[in-house]
Amino acid sequence: MAEKQEAAEETAASSKGGRLKLVLLAVAGLLVLAGAAVGAGWFFGFFGSTPSTAADAGGDHGPAAAEPGATGKPEEGRSGGGHGEENAAGGHSGAPQITFLELPTVLVNLQSSGKRLRYLKIALALEVADAATADRLRGLTPRIMDSIQLYLRALTVDDVEGAIGMEKLKLEMAARINRAVAPLRVESVLIKEMLVQ
Repeated sequence: MAEKQEAAEETAASSKGGRLKLVLLAVAGLLVLAGAAVGAGWFFGFFGSTPSTAADAGGDHGPAAAEPGATGKPEEGRSGGGHGEENAAGGHSGAPQITFLELPTVLVNLQSSGKRLRYLKIALALEVADAATADRLRGLTPRIMDSIQLYLRALTVDDVEGAIGMEKLKLEMAARINRAVAPLRVESVLIKEMLVQ
C-alpha cells in the first residue's frame, strides 16, 4: 500500500512539474509577443516620435518638406535660389535648378503645294539644367537658330497640325539643338507661342 501511495505522490508531483513548465512556456511566449509588438510600434512611429522626427527619419518627402518656409509650390522662374553654392560646398542636396533660355521669335514660310504661301510663327524657350548651362548656350544662340530655321523651313502645314504634330516638332527640335550644341544638353524645348497662317 505504501508503494501505491508513493506512486500517487510521484504522479501528482510530475503533473505539477508539467503544469509549471507549461505555464513558464506560456509566459515566455507572451513576453516575446509583447516585445515584438512594442518593437513594431516603435519602428512605425507609434511610440516616442514626433511628426518632425518621423519626416526626417522615414518618409521620402523630398527636400522641400525639410526646409523651413517651403510651400511645395514651384519657384518663380526656378533659375536661381542660391542653393547651388550649398550643393557645391557639400551642403544638402535640393531640387534641380532648372533654367529657361528664351529664344527669338521665328517666322518662316512652310512648304506648300498650292500658290498660297503659308507661314509659321513660333516662340520657343529651352529648358536646361542650370544657369551656367544657360549662359553657355546664350553664346551659341546663332547656331541654335540656324538649326531651327533649317528644320522649320522643310515642314508642311500637315506636319505642325494637332497635338501629335506639336509633340513631334518639339522632339525633333530638341534633337537637332542637342546635336548643334554638344556636349551641352537641352532638356526640353517649350513652345510659348505658335501661329500657322
